[in-house]
Amino acid sequence: MQSKESIINIIILVSGNGTNMENLVLSLHNKTLSQALRQNGINLTKITQTQNNKNKNIQNNQQALIINDTIINNSMLLKDPKIQVISVISNKANAYALKRAKNLKIPHHTIESKNKNRDEFDKELLTYIKELEQKNGLECILLAGFMRILGNEILNSLSHIRILNIHPSFLPFHKGLDSIKKSFEDSNDFGGVSIHFVDENLDSGAIILQEKIIKTPNESFNDFEQRVHDLEYKLYPQAFLKAIAQGIHNV
Repeated sequence: MQSKESIINIIILVSGNGTNMENLVLSLHNKTLSQALRQNGINLTKITQTQNNKNKNIQNNQQALIINDTIINNSMLLKDPKIQVISVISNKANAYALKRAKNLKIPHHTIESKNKNRDEFDKELLTYIKELEQKNGLECILLAGFMRILGNEILNSLSHIRILNIHPSFLPFHKGLDSIKKSFEDSNDFGGVSIHFVDENLDSGAIILQEKIIKTPNESFNDFEQRVHDLEYKLYPQAFLKAIAQGIHNV
């Protein structure tokens, strides 16, 4: 049996269809850190003093959390822990993501937000997450189409745990809802995808990884939207892995 120190336990919060959740499970679950890094197209390099200094600067500067294409070996990589998705949690009982989780044989749980005020829901969600943490240990929470804003009580109580969110625009452009449509219709020649740490403000946490999608002439919205989703599937596992392997935490 593996010790808690040799496992990276994560939970995924969902509200809807669950395609990003499914992709995260297929990309990460039951893989060692080194396996997941390689299979998700991330190179491994030996650490140098210059790289070490750069890594320290990244950790100490909220605005510098854009990471290059290589990962620096550290104690986490030497341990090469296994990644496990220990629960998928939905705030909607009818979310198709729960069926996906069942098909993937991932434990899943519903904490219904309907007919509850924010404090009631947050308290119930926090209690369940704390139970999971006490039982299994918990390294990271990934929001994947989770249509609730986490309140300050949750963020403060879980400040020792990495909490990541994916947003389908090139932040800071088009925070909030309908961001793909807004990106498609604006005057910029790009859309994009961003993965960031969650803080108390909407889609405003420190960015871990983001990439632009250049618009093409006469492209339909459906085609543009699909390219955004395809980029989401590539970037979210990479952003999680880089945050873990480089030891970057919520700032």
